[in-house]
Amino acid sequence: MQNALTVDLEDWYHICGTADNAAHHRWPEYESRVTRNTDKVLAFLKRHDARATFFVLGYIAEKEPGLIKNIRSHGHEIAIHGYYHQRLFELTRSSFEDDIKRSIDVVGSITGEPVIGYRAPEWSIRSSTLWALDVLRKHGILYDSSMVPLTRMGERSFQTSPHSIKTPYGEIREFPLTTMRVLWERLPFTGGLPLRIAPYWYIVSKLKRINAAGEPGLVYVHPWEFDAEQPRIELSLSRRFMHYFNIRSTAPKFEGLLKHINFAPVREVLGLG
Repeated sequence: MQNALTVDLEDWYHICGTADNAAHHRWPEYESRVTRNTDKVLAFLKRHDARATFFVLGYIAEKEPGLIKNIRSHGHEIAIHGYYHQRLFELTRSSFEDDIKRSIDVVGSITGEPVIGYRAPEWSIRSSTLWALDVLRKHGILYDSSMVPLTRMGERSFQTSPHSIKTPYGEIREFPLTTMRVLWERLPFTGGLPLRIAPYWYIVSKLKRINAAGEPGLVYVHPWEFDAEQPRIELSLSRRFMHYFNIRSTAPKFEGLLKHINFAPVREVLGLG
């Protein structure tokens, strides 16, 4: 069973809900650390002969086209993560469509290939933003990976495994975040803070149990999670914990997963080529 391995290609200051993330005009003033951190991720992937989907910010692609070409040259899939890393519920349908078109144009001009995958910043598809799926499919996106079946982060009613959703422009495939049942709720454990908190043995054993039941899992990381020396942004206590806690555990856990779990890009796990 192949599981989807994904990388959200963001720099250290792309944190939703902060003044730094909203001040796009100031981004050129910040130190760029995304190439050096992505190189660390690529080295792990090459060492273990693994391939992944990189959900790329259009802003980074435009500023660092050589980085995108390098990722693609290693056999990884290039998908999009929006242009300015804005959550969907902060955008109108029109501004979201502009953002998507800009991202597709930038990334497609670099790779010379159709862009067929998308992930919303901070998994921000809600029942109130399902119109985003229509926009995505309208512009040639064949799969989305933005839904989370949780009460607070996404919607508890969302499905927990890959499935198809009808839009006026054709079906779009959805690959939701992998979660586990804990009493009456579901919890994530395969990326971000949950990956850094959960015991490694539990992550591996749970993924293997999901595979044994006939379902693929999904793992995600960010390049900044491989950079313990990154500059710190002033955040609320909860945000600071979510972003920086146990960050040094990312690299060893990631390498362990590459050793013990079978991975492939999302498009291949979904049978899209």
